[in-house]
Amino acid sequence: MSDVEQQVERLLADLDQAWPRGYTAVLFGSTAREQRIAGWSDINLLLIAEDLSPEALRAARPALLRWREGAETLPLLFGPTEWRRSTDAYPLEIAEMRTAYRLLRGSDPLAGMKVAPEDLRMALEREFRGKLMRLRQGYALMETGSPELSEFLRTSASSVLLLCRGLLILRGETVPRENGEVLEAAGKLAGFPAQAVGRVVAARADERWRCTEEDVRGYLAAVDAAARYVDNFQTGART
Repeated sequence: MSDVEQQVERLLADLDQAWPRGYTAVLFGSTAREQRIAGWSDINLLLIAEDLSPEALRAARPALLRWREGAETLPLLFGPTEWRRSTDAYPLEIAEMRTAYRLLRGSDPLAGMKVAPEDLRMALEREFRGKLMRLRQGYALMETGSPELSEFLRTSASSVLLLCRGLLILRGETVPRENGEVLEAAGKLAGFPAQAVGRVVAARADERWRCTEEDVRGYLAAVDAAARYVDNFQTGART
């Protein structure tokens, strides 16, 4: 059993004691895809419990504090009703979660959940546009090749990769397992070269990597192209 698996099992064992009425636990993200980068990737967990009262949250506090000692990202906490009604609020997250997840406790909370294409399109446009604006700000303020701009790009890469998976889901395409194939497919749709994003994605956990002017310009152009593609996408039509 890996260190991550041990960490997850320890949390669930603690929660079994804190929430004896039961709960649902789902592992998603890079760990569920078996693509986790040690020391870089988050361990993403979804927890759904009938009782999330202040008393129940306090009961879970020791388990969550222990979890946070080894994982920076805390689990997502939902009640059953709010989870079932969340597809319009979190369409991108839920659509992407459905592409790779592992059920650890309870019944499958993603079974039967459908994300409306128009909700997904709007979320993707908002996220791509927001990402593009922040990248422009970073490029304007920081020197190309500097540790600051290089880290700024690296820390954005995982979310851009997630958005590219969302773009494929919006288009009705099968999402490949490998990141390179995701970027190839997304780039073919939106009209950007996969390597423009791929170079930054490949450097995510490399603190020594320094971006070049070609890296930054290509990355900006790729996110811009993806944002424009989503903006012009007509839901219900395969364009």
